[in-house]
Amino acid sequence: MLSSLHPFVLAAAVGAVLALVALIVAWLARTSTAKTVMIVLAVIFLVPAGYVLVGLNPWLVDSRFRTYRAFYRDIEVGMTREQVLAALEHRYPTNGPRKRPKILNDTPDGLGFFMNPETSREPNCEGIFLSFEQGRVTNKTYSPD
Repeated sequence: MLSSLHPFVLAAAVGAVLALVALIVAWLARTSTAKTVMIVLAVIFLVPAGYVLVGLNPWLVDSRFRTYRAFYRDIEVGMTREQVLAALEHRYPTNGPRKRPKILNDTPDGLGFFMNPETSREPNCEGIFLSFEQGRVTNKTYSPD
């Protein structure tokens, strides 16, 4: 099976290499004008890498992800369903700034949550899936978008 780099990832990698070269040239430059030009070029070359970084890690700029991941970290193996719902209430209070995750697969053996996209259309498929035995969490899984 052949695999190739996405053009955005390739542009980010090339930009990072060019930025490194520009910074080396800036280090070696003798005049402050040349140093300034090279540093500005390095910043410009790093812009595609910044976009890729944010695209691959939306939690860096979107508090929905940080809150949802904090909720996942609050859940521990051995917790009861009531404790899990209390953790949900703690991270997503009724009048809080974040909308609660949608609860799916609410059965005695499992419980699933999908992150609420709130006002955004995408991404909206982050999931937390819990397995229960004898009323206690036995396994938790985080499924990124």
